[in-house]
Amino acid sequence: MKLVQVPLREISLKDGLVETVTPYILEYEEAEQLAQDAFRIYQRLVNPKADRLGKLQREANADTYHLLAGEKRLGNFHIVYDIDETRIGFELPPEHATKFYRLLRDQRIVRPDLLLIRRSMRGNLAETVAAVLWQIGAIKVSLGDLRPLFKVDMRKNKSPIYIDVKGLANYPEVNDFVLGSATLLLRNLRFDAICGIEAGSIGIAAVLAHKFCKPMFFARREKRYPEASPFEGIKSHELFRKKVLVVDDTLVHGWTKARVIKEIREWGGDVDDCFVIFNRQQGGNEDLARAGVKLWFLTDRASALSPKIPKEISFLTDREEKEINDYFQDPAAWHRKRGLTFHKLQPPTETA
Repeated sequence: MKLVQVPLREISLKDGLVETVTPYILEYEEAEQLAQDAFRIYQRLVNPKADRLGKLQREANADTYHLLAGEKRLGNFHIVYDIDETRIGFELPPEHATKFYRLLRDQRIVRPDLLLIRRSMRGNLAETVAAVLWQIGAIKVSLGDLRPLFKVDMRKNKSPIYIDVKGLANYPEVNDFVLGSATLLLRNLRFDAICGIEAGSIGIAAVLAHKFCKPMFFARREKRYPEASPFEGIKSHELFRKKVLVVDDTLVHGWTKARVIKEIREWGGDVDDCFVIFNRQQGGNEDLARAGVKLWFLTDRASALSPKIPKEISFLTDREEKEINDYFQDPAAWHRKRGLTFHKLQPPTETA
């Protein structure tokens, strides 16, 4: 058994102690395998000086292993067997504990809880939607030490934060709340059809089309051969003089959306509005404005980093929050500080 295979809940960090629970009773053999794998992860990613896991010390319903470097004890790994669950604890130096906390939080069992959000914060709709995205793990963070940094800007630049709302449909109640909120936001717009963009927003566009009872088609991310149609699900004459709402999951730059808008207009359609769930606020609004299109969005990075969203929802550490703010303040300087090449990109001169 590997540590990454274990579903976890109630992950907490306090004073060098990481505590979590798996809602399963682990067998002794499984627990030993888990301890060995946790040590290998600790040695590889957190503290290379660790050289071995101490012998098992069993006492009543608890197992304890010491993390050792020579004769020096670095910390303890505890496994406690309860009636219907197994509790796990990592007792480590504070900096090491924080890293293990960051590793484990991606394995938490996601149970969307809007009541928890309502009880713990009083934000506007954008902040509430952002809190829900944090809660289901749709906003991901990496400092590059435990996992690679994320690739953005046509996969040329790096980022400590990544927004992935493609998994919304995996959480039906969240999907209904988010896209129901989008329906309220867009209810006064005039449009005849909805266009998603391959592939992340096809599901989003389909649900919105169902809610508004409008036709829906999608634009290809790129044409796979010269004579290929840029769209799937609609014929050229069906777009003539039709007003189209373009829908996507996130907005970094508006270049892909501007290309789709241009192709819709070339087919005889019209576009006044574009909707995204998450706006990274990195110039995409201005790019769409230059195309003569108004941007509508449910939430953005300012809302996602709002102090109204407590850490018990975002699971964000102070260091990660600072890193994200430094990145957004000046991406080029952030790359230089990390010894990375920053590519200043321009909009494509030719459409795919």
